[in-house]
Amino acid sequence: MAESYYLVAYDVMDNKRRRRTAKVAYSYAMGGQKSALETILDDGERRELIEALRAKIDEEVDRIHLLRVRPRAILLGRATQLDLREGAILI
Repeated sequence: MAESYYLVAYDVMDNKRRRRTAKVAYSYAMGGQKSALETILDDGERRELIEALRAKIDEEVDRIHLLRVRPRAILLGRATQLDLREGAILI
């Protein structure tokens, strides 16, 4: 299975659900800030993460985005390509 890079971003309204969601998300993360985390997942890990996160939120009011990141970024201005295989924090 090939691995892909993902950005996990969440907006969970309730503090207790937010802590539980963060615990799951951070267990897969290789870096990030508060509610936006970078991770590398194969297909099985991606499905596992989705199921684990879904169990922690209220789907009526909370949001989680799992965004696949392109292997080559779209660069603007003075930006340079990051080697995400080594981990990176996107700001």
